[in-house]
Amino acid sequence: MKPQRSRNPETPNTETPKKKLRFFFILGRNPELSRAEILAYLQARNRTHKEILFNENILIIETDDNEKFNIQEFGGTVHFGKITFEGNQQELKKYLNKTEIIPSDKFSYGMFGNESPETLKEIFKKRKKKATQKHGKNQIKFQDGKKQEFPKADFYILFHSTSPNTYHLTPNPSSSARVYLGIATQTYNNEEVKKRDMQKPVRRESLAISPRLSKILINLSGAKPHTLMLDPFCGIGGILQEALIKKINVYGIDKDKQATIDAEQNLKWLIKQYKINSTYKIENKDARNSPDLQFFAIATETPLGKTLRKKPNDNEAKQIIQNFEAYIIPILKKLKKVKKPSAKIAITFPVVKVFHTDAKKIAEKTDLKIHTNPILESREDQNISRDIIVLQ
Repeated sequence: MKPQRSRNPETPNTETPKKKLRFFFILGRNPELSRAEILAYLQARNRTHKEILFNENILIIETDDNEKFNIQEFGGTVHFGKITFEGNQQELKKYLNKTEIIPSDKFSYGMFGNESPETLKEIFKKRKKKATQKHGKNQIKFQDGKKQEFPKADFYILFHSTSPNTYHLTPNPSSSARVYLGIATQTYNNEEVKKRDMQKPVRRESLAISPRLSKILINLSGAKPHTLMLDPFCGIGGILQEALIKKINVYGIDKDKQATIDAEQNLKWLIKQYKINSTYKIENKDARNSPDLQFFAIATETPLGKTLRKKPNDNEAKQIIQNFEAYIIPILKKLKKVKKPSAKIAITFPVVKVFHTDAKKIAEKTDLKIHTNPILESREDQNISRDIIVLQ
């Protein structure tokens, strides 16, 4: 056996370091949840990444230059693109004077970020471009009450600078504000998703989970293509459907027999319609009887309680939460046994008025750890909202 040669510590490392790129994500109505989804997606795939900035509905991530993103993989991202400039105001001025931002003579554009649109307007005017800034009537209302315009345009531009209130996650060598500029290369296509949801054979309006939230739960769970994911409260298959689209093998159970019949019908239609090769199995059983298949991931929308036609009083709200906690603890104990030790459970807990499910107590009683703290997902017209939490 030939002895191994020892490496000379003085020999320089000739490996070329991987080039880094920075990408931006324009996040939807629940930015905190959308951010958690993107980070979980990257972590599950062991992708090298660094979070650079998170401010309101803007997220900037640094990754290797060979990283590929498909915006349709995510439930909470509206626009996605590459950062083409980062620097201070002086560097920005030089960059804008010598760089063609949009290679077109006539176009409309929408802007995201806190930088003044006048800067770009002057550049476009100087180059005699017929550029129209679109503001649009569409607005997304965030959970903190703020509103953001989401215009319809030919191009979407991120133009944002750091400020004292900006969540900048990497230390800056300069004390001056950093300016980020980029053009979106992908925009979320809701039409195809909506079509898929509306055309499936069986729909259940009042209890249905949206495709958007389904994708978010799947990504938070860490499920990846060709792995096996469990939904122990599968209903008519909303989460299972989005997982199959993402090439994930799925196993769904529900104690409601009619729901499982409907789910079977929906998934058969989906597989035929979209020529899906991933596998699925649906069973009519209680979540406490989940099969021990050592699932790679679990993503589910729990029964949040019966539909309330009016707001409950405080005592009724507390009772709903207490009943849920007593109900979910033995189920989570079972789910802990049927998943791989490292597998995550992305799950929803009910929120009624100001009363939240006690996630810390549930984690202690089920011997699970809280991997991602509860993130509220709510709408003004709902009497029961959700906390989305990831357990491990």
